[in-house]
Amino acid sequence: MSRDLSGSGVAPHNYSDADDAELVRLAARLVRCGGWNLEIPSGESYWTAELFRLFGYDSTAGAPPYDVAIGLYAEPEREIVQTAVERCIADGTRMDLESVINSGDGGEMRVRIIGEAIRDDTGAVVRIRGAFYDISEIVTERESRIAAQETLRRTLDYIPDFVFFIDESWRVTFANQATITVANLPPERLYSEPIWTLVPELASNALRPIYERAMIDRISGIARARLDQYGDWLEVTAHPVEGGIAVFGRDVTNDEERRQQIDEVSVRAREQASLLDASNEAMMMEDLNNVVTYWNYGAEQIYGWTAQEAVGRNVRELLYADPVVFEEPAAALLSDGSWRGEMVQRTKDGRTVIIECRWQAVLDESGRPVKLFAVNSDVTEQRRRQELQSTAQRMESLGTLAGGVAHDLNNVLTPLLMSVQLLRSQQSSPENEAMLDGMEAAVKRGADMIAQVVAFARGVDGVRDVIDLADVMRELSTISLQTLPKSIVVTTHVDDALSIVGDKTQVLQVLLNLVTNARDAMEGRGNLTLSVRRQTITAQDYPATMLKPGAYALITVEDSGVGMSTEVRDKVFEPFFTTKRLGGGTGLGLATSLAIVKSHGGAISAYSELGAGSRFSMYLPLADHGAAVTRGDTNDQPAPAGSGELVLVVDDEPSIRKLVGATLEAHGYRVVTASNGRDAIDVFARHADDIALIFTDMMMPEMDGAAMAAYFFDQHPHLPIVAASGLQEIGAAARVSNSGVRHFLTKPFTTDSLVRAVYAALHEQFGSTPTPTVS
Repeated sequence: MSRDLSGSGVAPHNYSDADDAELVRLAARLVRCGGWNLEIPSGESYWTAELFRLFGYDSTAGAPPYDVAIGLYAEPEREIVQTAVERCIADGTRMDLESVINSGDGGEMRVRIIGEAIRDDTGAVVRIRGAFYDISEIVTERESRIAAQETLRRTLDYIPDFVFFIDESWRVTFANQATITVANLPPERLYSEPIWTLVPELASNALRPIYERAMIDRISGIARARLDQYGDWLEVTAHPVEGGIAVFGRDVTNDEERRQQIDEVSVRAREQASLLDASNEAMMMEDLNNVVTYWNYGAEQIYGWTAQEAVGRNVRELLYADPVVFEEPAAALLSDGSWRGEMVQRTKDGRTVIIECRWQAVLDESGRPVKLFAVNSDVTEQRRRQELQSTAQRMESLGTLAGGVAHDLNNVLTPLLMSVQLLRSQQSSPENEAMLDGMEAAVKRGADMIAQVVAFARGVDGVRDVIDLADVMRELSTISLQTLPKSIVVTTHVDDALSIVGDKTQVLQVLLNLVTNARDAMEGRGNLTLSVRRQTITAQDYPATMLKPGAYALITVEDSGVGMSTEVRDKVFEPFFTTKRLGGGTGLGLATSLAIVKSHGGAISAYSELGAGSRFSMYLPLADHGAAVTRGDTNDQPAPAGSGELVLVVDDEPSIRKLVGATLEAHGYRVVTASNGRDAIDVFARHADDIALIFTDMMMPEMDGAAMAAYFFDQHPHLPIVAASGLQEIGAAARVSNSGVRHFLTKPFTTDSLVRAVYAALHEQFGSTPTPTVS
């Protein structure tokens, strides 16, 4: 491309040979180059100005002759240059060599010397002309590059990984020592054959694609593959470089073996995890800070939190209302390596559960704990059953004790009550009548107290009738609810047509007790809710309710009072346990209620929290259609008198024998007595044709009433028997129903009940297996 400069105001210039020479000198200066001539055979030499400047010599003295110029080279460079000059003179061999020459400033200069022979017409060499180039910088750079390459080579040889370069013909151009060692090939093969023949496996494994991608598409890649030829796993990275690709590889055999082991462990872990998830126990893994790292399905079922919700949270905050209780077991676990015990924990919905804990520290190879593994079992229901069983055993023991005491006390009260009634028939003074009324009331009150003590464990027989629960609730309202303070709001709900078979007075007694307790818990102000609903109990409900499947009436009494702690709630049905102040309660109210409910085939439970009120739930089995019941005697007419029939009175208490005999004689009967069953058999033998009825106590020495009744029923099946006992218990009458007993009296009994039972036994018609009535 040319440019017209005519309009620039500069006169055009025609270039001459001098201009060309100047340009040559300028270029020579830029490239630090100078020319020279050597005349043959005179040895005279000619240097250009650039050469004088390059070497730092004064040009005014002229170029030095050959023999002087050759002395500028130090040994062994001088001999090499001299030999090259002589060859050029001798046969015209072109000179092209590098050397070191001493410069005018006393330093050394790296130069490139080129020269060619000039011949005359005869072909003889008459002159050598050439040039000197200052290549000091070039040589320094080249030496630095060579040194760097050598350093790189040595460095790559120290690297334990494989490093090699492949050219575009797929031949190795460089390999570090690690590659050479593993390849174990002679150099003539390593650097001459394509890699596909050196390692045939490469043609078909996962490494070939990344080689080709780097070589052809100029894209780096990484892959792993096993080379069976060497028995190792390699991880290889291929990068495109000028003229080919660079390959970096490392032996990952140990990594792959560990990965395979990890995969196998993972498979086993998944299998084990599936087994852990099949467990009903909570299994969890924690780090040393008690942060959950694993949470099985059993833990989800017990606590309510899913694994996603639990993992990453600290068990102190997750499972404990008061984290302080966790600290001591946690410290023992880290100190001893394991811990076992029971803890009270909480669930997602706020429930408290009793957990049997088996905690184990997971140790590393040096024996230091690295993880914590916990297996927790929900034993809340088991502990509740054990507590119920323990309570039942305690109640049974107390009941046995109370029953024995009650028997003795009732035997004491029976003659007192009968004596009062006999005295009343013989006295007419109003003052004496008032005294007798007081005595009779005191005796009956004592009998009631004894009955209450016995009822909490053994229960008592009562009148069994079909009871409409709506009538019971109306009577409860009349007796109790209407007398509550106006500041207590009462809400009731009663389903229609719900009836049970039982003793109305006893059921009402339970409700009165629950309402009274609710009133006291609310301290005169709050909400009282009563409901009667139908409830169906299934087989699945049995573990929680301990009730047989069927239809039940569920009666609940719920208050908004102060509530109860867990410790108090668990003891409310125990006999003699009370939270009321001294004189405020006997501690038998709820124990008696429990006994009454059980005697009706039902169950009662309590739920309460401090500050959140209490709820008592009572289950009573509903009456079947057409249920047969035993109704109480409602005859208000005076007790009928006898007609001189002979009655055998059997009792080991002399006072009772005497008073029963006196009472019967006062009502038109004749009496003979015996102190026990064996004595009674002897007495009966003397009056066999005359005795019309036997009245017997049940508990006597030598032969008790049941054994004696069985004997007479076998020998004289139509002989009526009336039995009495001071030990009140459910089913006592039924157990002697196959022994001819037609009436059963509980001590202390009244004169009226005694006379009515004897009269009824003498005049009722029974089959071979009479059903006794209870008075």
